[in-house]
Amino acid sequence: MILHGWQSECLNMWARNGFRGIVNAVTGSGKTVLALSAVRRLEKKSDRDLRIKIVVPQTFLASQWMDEIKRLLGANASDIGVYSGNRKDVGRKYTIYVVNSARYSLARHILSDVNEGNAVFLIADECHHYGSAENGRIFDFHKRLEDSDDRYYALGLSATPEIVNFKAISVPLGPEIYCYDLGRALKDQIISRFILFSVRLGFTPEEGEEYDNLSDGLKKCLAVLYSRHRDLKGMTSSGFFARLQILAQADDDDARAALFFMYKRRALCHMAEERPLCAIMIVKAISADSKVILFCERIQTAELLHRRLADELPGQAGLYHSKMADNERRDMLERFRHGGHRLLVCCKALDEGLNIPSADAGIIVSSTSSARQRVQRLGRILRRSKEIKRIYYLYIGESNEESELVLGLRAMENSIPLITLRFHGGEFIHSEYEKLRNNVLEYVLERRNDAKLLGALDKNLDRALLCGDFLLSEKACRDNLHASRSVAERNYWASVLYAIYARQNKLN
Repeated sequence: MILHGWQSECLNMWARNGFRGIVNAVTGSGKTVLALSAVRRLEKKSDRDLRIKIVVPQTFLASQWMDEIKRLLGANASDIGVYSGNRKDVGRKYTIYVVNSARYSLARHILSDVNEGNAVFLIADECHHYGSAENGRIFDFHKRLEDSDDRYYALGLSATPEIVNFKAISVPLGPEIYCYDLGRALKDQIISRFILFSVRLGFTPEEGEEYDNLSDGLKKCLAVLYSRHRDLKGMTSSGFFARLQILAQADDDDARAALFFMYKRRALCHMAEERPLCAIMIVKAISADSKVILFCERIQTAELLHRRLADELPGQAGLYHSKMADNERRDMLERFRHGGHRLLVCCKALDEGLNIPSADAGIIVSSTSSARQRVQRLGRILRRSKEIKRIYYLYIGESNEESELVLGLRAMENSIPLITLRFHGGEFIHSEYEKLRNNVLEYVLERRNDAKLLGALDKNLDRALLCGDFLLSEKACRDNLHASRSVAERNYWASVLYAIYARQNKLN
């Protein structure tokens, strides 16, 4: 296996830490390759028979790991077992456990292998899932092993291992030994370059009034909670929410009421009327041969958006969510992969781990307060390619989503182009771009007073804004102009060239 520089560096640090540790690496950067390279290194190091135990949070990930073990390590299918549901393979060199089945068996299997004189390498994929008391049972073996025991090795993999109960996974897996973030992956060209669009939406008057009422109720509950539980102040959003849940489970009425108001506000944001309208207008602006994934938080939102897309763009949109049958979901991904659908509307079921087909753009229709999900969603479409990807983040400016967006963007500051838009009255507004547009229209009007030409130019300039093509270099735009295969595409790239000239103050 050919490794990227970060992977080689990471493996060396893992070895120096006694072949244990957690790796925090952005989605799409090659965590699976890293882990299987670690298998190779241990095979060379250890004079014992090595048993590899891989834990995954979802069933579909077991199949992906099995395919990668065969492809990258050349293992035979008979050497790979799966421990999930009705299938309980044991005694294999490689065993892939789904965590629901691993809770009451993995620890026992590891101890059995160690007692038989074998070495065990535990790979915990998406390890942030295993910090709960229930999932943490998979680590029950650890208290019976010495910390220096050279029969046990471990590697935790995650794009976002920062969880409230981090110690629960860091004790058996080791500390976080390496962080490979989005900025470094972009610099190293491990993941695709992309343009990020932050699109500010608004409530209808009725939605705004309801949000304000819910916010007032929440404010009153929090005032009481802060006075009674001073530890709530200064917590991160994830820690704060987790603490509220604990209080609510202990029959704290104020905590329950606060969670209710928070849930209702979030639901109101997710179902805001402008979301589907805005998303559909972006889809229509993007090139008709582009593949686009549209992310929603809730199945209800996804189904609504899918119906709207099916009406406006018949036959182009597929739907993927956890309530669908497995065969339906597989069929949807295959259709998206092979061009049967160019649009895929999905929910959280597509967030983590799944190797989806490549996409050109992603629209985060419903936002999330979870940093983990934001990173995962970026990774769904930033798999490496030569093309510049586009990410559209839709948020309600009159809600707390705005502050969440700012927190999410701060880490990427100066790493990527950022275009801030406002969606209002069915139009996208960007004050600086409007100046460029007016300069172009005035320039062309002076030379050709042709209403049809100006209308087409204006429409193309709308598309250039929503695709970010006005940020391209003059050379890149000219290359696209010369490569155009239709009159419409040539006219589009000629319009973009005008916008680029205006941005460079070359119109005269």
